Amino acid sequence: MKTISYPSDEFPAPVGVTMDCPDGWQTLPDAAQCLAIIKDVPAGEFRPNVIVTVRRMRKDTGLRLAISELHARAETLTEYAAIGEEERLIDGQPGFNMEGSFIDPTAGTLVQAIRLAAVPRGVVEDLVQVTATCHAKQAEEAWQVIRAIEESLKIQL
Repeated sequence: MKTISYPSDEFPAPVGVTMDCPDGWQTLPDAAQCLAIIKDVPAGEFRPNVIVTVRRMRKDTGLRLAISELHARAETLTEYAAIGEEERLIDGQPGFNMEGSFIDPTAGTLVQAIRLAAVPRGVVEDLVQVTATCHAKQAEEAWQVIRAIEESLKIQL
């Protein structure tokens, strides 16, 4: 019999992440995500938000699978309109960026940017996903801030 442990070389701990939280935005620790921030807005308005998740994946499959899942999800959204997508490095890691808009039955037209990064972790990889959302009426004011928040993402190995 042998003893195994976590974290270890065989079962590495997930990556850590950091990102900037600009003035006028606040943390949302009870969102049950790795990181979550929301913009302060008047009551009743949609709250622009940026959410970070980390998901453990099989080695060399995470990014491909996640991109496929994003495309499949986009097909289910009401009036999804692609703004753009590209493969790119996310904090030095292989990644993907996808932006689009869709109609949410409750909130109306939303604009969303999703960034994915696949981070090798020995025998597995961690998929870091940053999802940023705002209402279309807020996009002119909030979109550059959202992109800056996403760009500030740092992955801690």
